[in-house]
This record gives sequence, C-alpha cells and structure tokens, in this order.
Amino acid sequence: MLANAVQLHKILNSNLQMIVPIFQRAYSWKYEQVKTLWDDILKLYNNIDKNEETKHFLGPIVRVEVSTSSVDTKKLYLIDGQQRIATLMILLACLRNIFKEKDDSVVRKIESGYLLNYGELEPNRYKLILSEPDRDIFRKIISSEENVQESKLKDTYKYFTKKLKSQKVELNMEKLRRIIINNLMLVNIDVDKNENPYLIFESLNAKGTPLTQADLIRNYIFMKISSEDEQKELYKRYWMPMELLLGDGLENFFWRYSLKDGTFVKIKRTYSNLKSDLETNSAKSAETELKKLREYSVYYSRLISPDKEPNSELLKRFIRHNRWEIGTAYPFLLNIYKDYQDQKISDEVFCQILEIIESFVIRRFFCKRPSNRLNRLFISLYKNLDITNIIKSLKYNLLDDCPKDEEFGEGLKSFPIYSSGTEKCSLVLETIEESFHHKEPVHFENLQIEHIMPQVQGDQNRLPPQWKEMLGKNYKDVYSKYVHTLGNLTLTGYNQELSIKPFLEKKELLRQSHLEMNKYFETIRKWDEEEIIKRADFQIKIAKSIWKDLE
Repeated sequence: MLANAVQLHKILNSNLQMIVPIFQRAYSWKYEQVKTLWDDILKLYNNIDKNEETKHFLGPIVRVEVSTSSVDTKKLYLIDGQQRIATLMILLACLRNIFKEKDDSVVRKIESGYLLNYGELEPNRYKLILSEPDRDIFRKIISSEENVQESKLKDTYKYFTKKLKSQKVELNMEKLRRIIINNLMLVNIDVDKNENPYLIFESLNAKGTPLTQADLIRNYIFMKISSEDEQKELYKRYWMPMELLLGDGLENFFWRYSLKDGTFVKIKRTYSNLKSDLETNSAKSAETELKKLREYSVYYSRLISPDKEPNSELLKRFIRHNRWEIGTAYPFLLNIYKDYQDQKISDEVFCQILEIIESFVIRRFFCKRPSNRLNRLFISLYKNLDITNIIKSLKYNLLDDCPKDEEFGEGLKSFPIYSSGTEKCSLVLETIEESFHHKEPVHFENLQIEHIMPQVQGDQNRLPPQWKEMLGKNYKDVYSKYVHTLGNLTLTGYNQELSIKPFLEKKELLRQSHLEMNKYFETIRKWDEEEIIKRADFQIKIAKSIWKDLE
C-alpha cells in the first residue's frame, strides 16, 4: 500500500479512469458540505498571495487497480473519496464553462487534464465513472450537456455555476483554476492488487467517515466479487430491489435481521454482528447470501408497511402491531414469517401468534412492566420454541413474563392510557367497540377520543363549578387519578360539541351516538369516582376477553 499527499492535478492529469463500484452509495453531498468546500477554496484564494505554498488538505482517497486495465487507460476502483473527487470535478466543469466565453485553450486544458481522456472513445473517455444511478447525470455535467435531471449532483453543479457567474468580476478565474489543481491536497492511497482493499476501506471508515451499517454490509459483500459484470448483475437482481423496497428503513432491517438468530447487538454493531455470516469468497456464495437478505427484506417490508401484505387477515394484525409499535418483536416475526412462507405453519397459526404477542405486550404495558426486557426476550424466543406445537410452546415461553388477569385489571383501571398517545388509546377503545360485533363496519377515522370528565388542559382548577360539585370535595384527587384512564374515555364524533359541558348535557349528545360503548351512559345519572370505576370494571371484562391470559 502506497500513501502520498498529492495535488489534485496529480490525481487527474494522466490517462486514467477511476470507477466507483456499482454497489457504492450514490452521491450524497448536501448544500452545507458543498458550501464548506467553496468557502475553504475562497480562503485559500485570498491568502495565496501571502504564501504560494499554502495548501488545504481534503482528506484521503483509496484506489485499487482493476486487473482488466486497458493498455492505454489505467483503470482503478475508487473505493473511498468518491464524494470529494466528484465534487471537485463538477467545480472544474463549471469553471470550464466560464472559460468557454473567453479562452478555448483553457477549456481544452481543463477537459484534457482533469475531466476527459482526450483521444479515447467510450468507455474509456471519462476520468471518473460514478455508481448507479449517478453515472449518466455525472457524464452529462462533465460533457456540458443539457437536460440534466434533478439530483444532488445537479444541485452541486447549480451551486458552483451560480457562485462563479456572480463572482466573475471579483475572481481571477485562471488564478482560481491553479489554486484548485495545485493547492488542494488529497492523501492518495493506492492499494496493491495483492492486498485486501476492503480492510483498508473498513479501517478508514471506522475512524469517522459517515457510512451507515447498510453501506458497510453492501460494500463488504460486493468487494468480495472480483468480476464487475457479476457485481452489476447481483446488485440489480438483489440489492437494488431491497433499497427500492425499504428506502431509509434498510439499516433497521439489517439490524432486526441480525438479531433473529438470538444474539442481541446495538444497531451500531449490526455490520460487525453480520460479518461472519457475510464472509464470502465467490460470486456464488455472495448470491446465496444476497438472495437470503432479499427474501427476508420482503417479510420485513410487510411487517412495517402492512399494505404490502397480500393476506388480508395478516394485514389486519400487522396494522394493529404497527399502531401499538411492537417493533421489538420483528426479529422473532421474521423467523415466523419464514416458517409461514415455507408452509411449516398456516396463516391461521400465524394470526394466533400475532394475537398472543399483542396480548402479551398490551398486558405488560398497562401493568407498567419494563419495556427494555422485551428486546432480549423476543430475540431469544424463537430458538426456544417447539415448532411442532408452536402455540402451546409460545404461551409457555411467555407465561412467566405475562401479567395475570388480576394485575391486568388493576392496570386497566389505573393506567393513564391517553397520556401514552392517541394512537394506542384509540386502538384500545376501537377494539372494545369492535367486540360488540356490529353488523355494519364502524368508520373510526371520523371519531375522536372524548374525556367524559373534561381534561381542561391538565389543570383541575379550571374545571367548571358543576363538575367540581359532581366530583365532590376531593375533585382534585379524582381528576388527577382518573382523567386519562380508560374508565373516563370514549369515542365520539361530537368532540367539539361536548367539550366541558356538564355531564347530563354530554349524556344527551352521547345518546345520539351509534357506538355500542356509548349506550352505557343511558342509565347513568352522575359522573364521579364511583361511576368511573364501575365503567372501568365493565371495560375490563371486555378487555380480558380480547387480550387473553396465556394460561
């Protein structure tokens, strides 16, 4: 491995072609990073007259020679530093465009020296080939073509174009060109063909280059494949579909996937945890691993985006899990989905499993059981199951950590569910309403959560006098203890009209409701601590029949 601090022109001024591997991440520099580079160059410009030897270091680039280099054009993989090299070349292309107005000789100098391999035809003409989907956009910018599609590359191009045009009078463009190519320095690391370029790449990025865990995983797999054609084929067949399917959720998928075999790691250690599984020395073994990742990414996409699930019964249950945010169960459910896909379990059994997990999590939630226990519990759960009797085995493994009916009832009565967010609270109330088995579906999207005893912005002193009188002399204690609990909550389409009205007026409006849960209030004459507890007891019986004990 050879490492040298070199000027930009020594990187670009020869017949070479740097290829960003197809699997590398796309160009990602944003306005702040481009502006910082421009500001640094302007500082250099303003200080250079004092000392021509002033340099500005931009960091490292790592290259490894491609074994199929042509006779006339040396080809190298650019495995680190592609963001800054691409940005500098766009700046030089913008500067070239300025010179088109006054000096063709400088235009040719910039193009032949830093942008293009003059005299070469495709595919050797361009000094830098970016990864997909940036290749065509970058080529158009370097070739000074029109109709460049919107992208971060075009944003950078527009930024530099605007700056150069607005400062044509203040800046000496030839001086600026010399500063860019002579006074901007890079640490160039050329890796010998016999060395492992990935170890160098990994070492550099461990020291702070902002790569995601998904980036590291992708690079590790594809850099083991020597043939670029095979890289392209496997990338398009397996990796690109995962990126399109999951988008920003890709890193979380790899984390959940890495946990499914029973070992807990933090998300920042995902790559390290998967590294041994990803160890591969051939395209065939790489394809096996990529195929497996792609398969599980489909399962994961259905867990986090239930609308992608083709089975309507699973879809309904995935939606419920999402509303309750049961993400800790994903590693376990990836294994279950695989069994379902392999027809080891039926969709009916899968639905039962989802219902058991929902009951387990909701019971623990109302009873204030620590949620940090769930991570490790669900991660190790699958390997402890008896797949031949999975429902009985699942209940057995969760039983000791699941609250019994008595504890669950007390939790339902006292826990301020509304304070945990309207999504969880709505799900509980909607599920209770659905338990009455309406002949026609209820459109819950038109309903809101209503506090029977009004919440008055969390200040019991703002309760109207009629409410204070009805609640009794201990109204402050009753308010703070019950206002956000299940017994005091319902669903209604008359939320605004009900507001802080006295109970008997609220009761008349609730009588117009088509919801079964609101028929409860027809015979109630007052609303105080005793009545809130009675209604809670009524709801508790229903809740216990929905989110069942595991015994």
